[in-house]
Amino acid sequence: MRERITCDLCGEEITREPHIVEGRQLCQSCYDFDTFRCDCCGTRILVANEVRGDHISICEDCYENHYHRCERCDTLVHDSDVFWDDDTPYCRSCYEEITDNCIKDYYYKPMPVFYKRPTEGRVRYYGVELEIDGGGKDDNNAESLYNTANQHSDVLYIKSDSSLEEGMELVSHPCSVEYHKQSFPWKEVMKDAVRLGYRSHNTCTCGLHIHIGRDDLGETVDAQEEVISRIMFFFESHWNEIFRFSRRAEYSVRRWASRYGYKDSPKEILEDAKKASKGRYTCVNITNSSTVEIRIFKGTLKWNTFIAAIELVDAICENALRLSDERIHKQSWNDFVMSIDPDYVELVKYLKEKRLYVNDPVEVEEEV
Repeated sequence: MRERITCDLCGEEITREPHIVEGRQLCQSCYDFDTFRCDCCGTRILVANEVRGDHISICEDCYENHYHRCERCDTLVHDSDVFWDDDTPYCRSCYEEITDNCIKDYYYKPMPVFYKRPTEGRVRYYGVELEIDGGGKDDNNAESLYNTANQHSDVLYIKSDSSLEEGMELVSHPCSVEYHKQSFPWKEVMKDAVRLGYRSHNTCTCGLHIHIGRDDLGETVDAQEEVISRIMFFFESHWNEIFRFSRRAEYSVRRWASRYGYKDSPKEILEDAKKASKGRYTCVNITNSSTVEIRIFKGTLKWNTFIAAIELVDAICENALRLSDERIHKQSWNDFVMSIDPDYVELVKYLKEKRLYVNDPVEVEEEV
């Protein structure tokens, strides 16, 4: 008597010779409706293991060995048709769109190039995102700003940002503080942006975000986390001063750069932040794998204010690297400002403007 055979998918008895697909015995109905033929290699495969594109269905082996998905639109693209931007795969349409336009897609991220001045030794690098608005999401304007910035080196690229009404985001490659001050043509870029009708401080949409390389904060992950915890503790301990420095309104901070809340030790703040569900819209964003992002500052097209923000972030990093948890817990705001490098002239000037320094304030210039 013939041994009773059942379908491995539906469990029904198979009265004819079974179909074998991926080692499973299938009835005619399951073979017809629950399998497909790979458009790449022709092998019959279970639908459960199908990788589907707009006009193609392939097996997982062919996907792993011969295909990529476009980073931007998720289209399935054969390796021979992939367009690469650094290590990122794109379909032809998306690649042409992001490379032909001066304003790149929000998710555009080239390989970072690190810049410092020739006389500098070991430095910390800071990448800057400066949002500008009001002059239009205009590729001709972007090209003007791009050319102004990149006359000698490719230090800046430009991206779109849906949070902006009629603007764009200016993004620097990682640079040392001195490079930002002495070699990066920020003054010319800002002057050009104002000429084209853009504003940054005088908007309700723009922020200034500064990225700190995690590798610059310690030799090991544990060492980096200790420093990061002290940076976060500094922000919470001196929130009133940081808030005044930032120029943001309270509603803007809550929306784009919220605080974690004070805890009695740096480690407690870091551990609490890891458990929180705040995402990246925090004053100190720790969700990125390679950088820590300071999001507290409002945008500006005033060079002094811009450089002061970078110098402040560097001073906070130096403070967190130099002090122990116990010492940073005892540190007052005046202790901190008196420890700032005297060469950070723009930072000291700005602190005086905001009445955050121990000396008398100075005359305040208008923000842009």
